[in-house]
Amino acid sequence: MSIQSQQYLSFSIIDKSFPVNIPFMEGYKCTCGADKPSRIDSNRQVFVKRELRDYFVDLLLKTGYREVRDPAFSQGRGIAYLVKNTTGESNRHFILWHLIYEEIKRYTDDVKYHLTRGPDVEFTSLDGRRIAVEVEATKKSDKQMQRKLKVLKKYDEFFIVVTKSQDREHYEEYGTTYTRTIIPKLIADYFKPEPSPEPKTKAQSSSESKTRPHTNSSYLYQQPIIPLEPTKPRKKGYIL
Repeated sequence: MSIQSQQYLSFSIIDKSFPVNIPFMEGYKCTCGADKPSRIDSNRQVFVKRELRDYFVDLLLKTGYREVRDPAFSQGRGIAYLVKNTTGESNRHFILWHLIYEEIKRYTDDVKYHLTRGPDVEFTSLDGRRIAVEVEATKKSDKQMQRKLKVLKKYDEFFIVVTKSQDREHYEEYGTTYTRTIIPKLIADYFKPEPSPEPKTKAQSSSESKTRPHTNSSYLYQQPIIPLEPTKPRKKGYIL
């Protein structure tokens, strides 16, 4: 049976293999590329649209996802994402929060996210510190930030990430604040091992330095050679 004549379409989804029956659209064509994944994670709430096969794009749009453009960790208009925002935050906040979590996940499994209480993301660095990350998409009032700081200061370290660079100055009053472009390098630094110290050369002992005086051979070779005066022959003495 050709794909055009099917009445329903089934999708196999990672971790939850079950059929999702969707009324088939007239004239539907699968124009997906072979290099794109044939299965998707049903728990994932943010997808890069260009990385999906066409029929997955149609499926997600029909099941509550919305197409949103976002610059991610760069600047400008950004690329298209398919987003299922289940929080009360804006899509801009939701996408950056999700991407920061995924970026940290590349280095460690000891990472958590919070939808209500607590920081947006928390993780343990390579040296064992507990780090809190707070994402801000709008300017919060001082009262709201003071309430957040009571939670953030319980961690060994925390920093704020603003979705708009013009908000950075507003939040620097409350703690270290970064824009989105520096986040990948910042997270990588938390998991970079400290360089091993260079081996120290063995110091010369004081007794050895006294018994072995320093001589500058180049100095000795540069001195002019002074000829010795010829010695006069001694006269033999006679005893009378």
